[in-house]
This record gives sequence, C-alpha cells and structure tokens, in this order.
Amino acid sequence: MINNLSLLIITFFYIGKIKHAPGTFSSLATLLIWILFIPADYFIRISITFLLTIIGFIFIKLSLPNFQEEDPQSIVIDEVVGMSVALIFINDLSIMIIAFLLFRMFDILKPSIIYYSQHFPGAYGILLDDILAGTITSMLLIAYI
Repeated sequence: MINNLSLLIITFFYIGKIKHAPGTFSSLATLLIWILFIPADYFIRISITFLLTIIGFIFIKLSLPNFQEEDPQSIVIDEVVGMSVALIFINDLSIMIIAFLLFRMFDILKPSIIYYSQHFPGAYGILLDDILAGTITSMLLIAYI
C-alpha cells in the first residue's frame, strides 16, 4: 500500500489521478509554477530541479512495487522533473510555452535515445526518458534563443 505522502508526490498533488492525459496536465502545472520562477537566478532553478529529481527518484522507487505496470500513467513526477529541466534556462513566457509543446512532443513520441532510455529498470527508466526529453528541449531552445 502506498502511503499518502508517496501518493501525493508521485502523482504531483493527485494530477496523476486525472483519467486522460495526466502527463500533459502535470507538465502544464509545472509550466504554470515555473512562470513564478522567471525572476529567480539559475542556481535556485537548478537546485529546485535537482531536489525534484532526487525526491522523485526516491518516491518512485518506494512506490513502484505497488503497481502492476513498469511505468504507471499515474506517476507523473517524472514529467514534472523533465519539464523543469526544459525550463531551467528559459526566462521568456512565449519560449516557455514552446518548451512545453516541444517537451510533450518528445515525451510522447520518444524519438531516438529517449525511447531506449525508458528501458532502464524501475525508477531509472521512468525518470531518464523525461530528463532526456527536457534536456533536448532545453538544448534546442537555447540554440534558438
């Protein structure tokens, strides 16, 4: 049985319990939260993303044995981490929206290395594909800016 704190974290405040497109809704919620961090310096943004990654990994690892699937749809903390990676270096609202769209495209389509990374076992695979989708999104947008 998953305890309440684990469920709160892995579902990102129960957004993962939304029946349709919980990954998209959690990515959108992350975007809305990150808009508040536009004035924050990069150290704060990197620190928040690092902490989200560590917390996400720990709670996914603890909770995963309670699920039948390898990558349950209700676990969306990985989308929060990946979307955060995509937004770390972006300070413009319109570019943040483009980052959201690109991240979702990469996360859904999983081209190239993103696809293969999801096959790592457990929490590693669940998080790694989203981290790579966020990294590729970030790199493309930094090159564009």
